[in-house]
Amino acid sequence: MAIKFTIPLMPPSTNHYVQHKAQGVHVKTAETKAFERDFPLFSRGGFVTGEQFSILFQFFPGPGDKGDVDNRNKCLLDCIAKAGMLRDRKGKELSDAWVKRLVVEIHDSAEERRTGPRTVVQIEALVWQ
Repeated sequence: MAIKFTIPLMPPSTNHYVQHKAQGVHVKTAETKAFERDFPLFSRGGFVTGEQFSILFQFFPGPGDKGDVDNRNKCLLDCIAKAGMLRDRKGKELSDAWVKRLVVEIHDSAEERRTGPRTVVQIEALVWQ
Protein backbone atom coordinates (compact mmCIF):
# COMPACT_ATOMS: atom_id res chain seq x y z
CA MET A 1 0.00 0.00 0.00
CA ALA A 2 1.21 3.50 -0.80
CA ILE A 3 0.04 7.05 -0.30
CA LYS A 4 0.89 9.97 -2.56
CA PHE A 5 -0.17 13.58 -2.06
CA THR A 6 0.90 17.08 -3.08
CA ILE A 7 1.50 20.08 -0.85
CA PRO A 8 1.24 23.39 -2.75
CA LEU A 9 4.34 24.85 -1.10
CA MET A 10 7.78 23.92 0.15
CA PRO A 11 8.39 22.95 3.78
CA PRO A 12 10.58 25.21 5.91
CA SER A 13 14.28 24.57 5.49
CA THR A 14 16.37 23.51 8.45
CA ASN A 15 17.66 27.09 8.54
CA HIS A 16 14.11 28.25 9.33
CA TYR A 17 12.99 25.27 11.42
CA VAL A 18 13.93 26.59 14.86
CA GLN A 19 15.11 29.82 16.44
CA HIS A 20 17.93 29.73 18.95
CA LYS A 21 16.61 32.02 21.70
CA ALA A 22 19.19 31.40 24.40
CA GLN A 23 21.99 28.99 25.07
CA GLY A 24 20.51 25.52 24.62
CA VAL A 25 16.95 26.79 24.00
CA HIS A 26 15.39 26.04 20.62
CA VAL A 27 11.92 27.25 19.66
CA LYS A 28 10.10 26.30 16.47
CA THR A 29 9.59 29.25 14.14
CA ALA A 30 6.17 30.58 13.18
CA GLU A 31 6.82 29.22 9.67
CA THR A 32 7.40 25.72 11.05
CA LYS A 33 4.36 25.89 13.33
CA ALA A 34 2.15 26.97 10.42
CA PHE A 35 3.43 24.16 8.19
CA GLU A 36 2.88 21.58 10.98
CA ARG A 37 -0.62 22.95 11.61
CA ASP A 38 -1.62 22.75 7.94
CA PHE A 39 0.10 19.46 7.05
CA PRO A 40 -2.90 17.25 7.99
CA LEU A 41 -5.02 19.13 5.43
CA PHE A 42 -2.78 17.80 2.68
CA SER A 43 -2.20 14.29 4.05
CA ARG A 44 -5.96 13.92 4.66
CA GLY A 45 -5.61 11.48 7.55
CA GLY A 46 -3.99 8.83 5.39
CA PHE A 47 -1.50 6.33 6.73
CA VAL A 48 0.57 3.36 5.62
CA THR A 49 0.78 0.10 7.54
CA GLY A 50 4.04 -1.82 7.67
CA GLU A 51 7.18 -2.58 9.60
CA GLN A 52 9.55 -0.40 7.60
CA PHE A 53 8.88 2.42 5.19
CA SER A 54 10.18 4.04 2.04
CA ILE A 55 9.51 7.73 1.43
CA LEU A 56 9.96 9.80 -1.70
CA PHE A 57 10.07 13.59 -1.52
CA GLN A 58 9.89 15.51 -4.78
CA PHE A 59 10.54 19.22 -4.36
CA PHE A 60 9.50 21.66 -7.06
CA PRO A 61 10.91 25.02 -5.94
CA GLY A 62 9.25 28.19 -7.11
CA PRO A 63 11.12 31.03 -8.77
CA GLY A 64 13.80 32.26 -6.39
CA ASP A 65 13.47 29.37 -3.91
CA LYS A 66 16.70 27.87 -2.61
CA GLY A 67 17.59 24.70 -0.82
CA ASP A 68 19.97 21.82 -0.69
CA VAL A 69 18.83 18.25 -1.16
CA ASP A 70 18.94 17.69 2.62
CA ASN A 71 17.55 21.03 3.76
CA ARG A 72 13.77 20.42 3.87
CA ASN A 73 13.46 16.79 4.95
CA LYS A 74 13.35 17.18 8.73
CA CYS A 75 10.14 19.16 8.86
CA LEU A 76 8.37 16.74 6.50
CA LEU A 77 9.54 13.65 8.38
CA ASP A 78 8.43 15.17 11.69
CA CYS A 79 5.02 16.06 10.22
CA ILE A 80 4.55 12.55 8.80
CA ALA A 81 5.27 10.99 12.19
CA LYS A 82 3.18 13.52 14.12
CA ALA A 83 0.21 12.94 11.75
CA GLY A 84 0.36 9.19 12.47
CA MET A 85 1.05 8.28 8.86
CA LEU A 86 3.39 5.40 9.76
CA ARG A 87 1.68 2.53 11.59
CA ASP A 88 2.47 -1.03 12.50
CA ARG A 89 0.12 -3.91 11.68
CA LYS A 90 -1.77 -3.39 14.95
CA GLY A 91 -2.40 0.29 14.18
CA LYS A 92 0.20 1.72 16.56
CA GLU A 93 1.70 4.98 15.33
CA LEU A 94 5.43 4.80 14.63
CA SER A 95 8.18 7.40 14.57
CA ASP A 96 10.23 8.30 11.52
CA ALA A 97 12.93 5.95 12.88
CA TRP A 98 11.06 3.24 10.94
CA VAL A 99 11.84 4.96 7.63
CA LYS A 100 14.59 2.85 6.08
CA ARG A 101 14.69 4.41 2.61
CA LEU A 102 14.44 8.12 1.86
CA VAL A 103 14.68 9.39 -1.70
CA VAL A 104 14.83 13.13 -2.28
CA GLU A 105 14.52 14.75 -5.69
CA ILE A 106 14.73 18.43 -6.55
CA HIS A 107 13.05 19.33 -9.83
CA ASP A 108 14.33 22.78 -10.66
CA SER A 109 14.40 23.23 -14.39
CA ALA A 110 13.10 26.58 -15.61
CA GLU A 111 9.76 24.98 -16.59
CA GLU A 112 9.40 23.13 -13.27
CA ARG A 113 10.16 26.30 -11.31
CA ARG A 114 7.34 28.08 -13.16
CA THR A 115 4.88 25.47 -11.82
CA GLY A 116 6.24 25.55 -8.27
CA PRO A 117 6.44 25.77 -5.43
CA ARG A 118 5.06 22.39 -4.48
CA THR A 119 6.11 19.22 -2.71
CA VAL A 120 5.05 15.70 -3.64
CA VAL A 121 5.19 13.07 -0.88
CA GLN A 122 4.93 9.33 -1.46
CA ILE A 123 5.02 6.83 1.40
CA GLU A 124 4.97 3.06 1.04
CA ALA A 125 5.58 0.00 3.16
CA LEU A 126 9.01 -1.38 2.46
CA VAL A 127 9.24 -5.08 1.72
CA TRP A 128 12.76 -6.47 1.49
CA GLN A 129 13.19 -9.34 -0.95
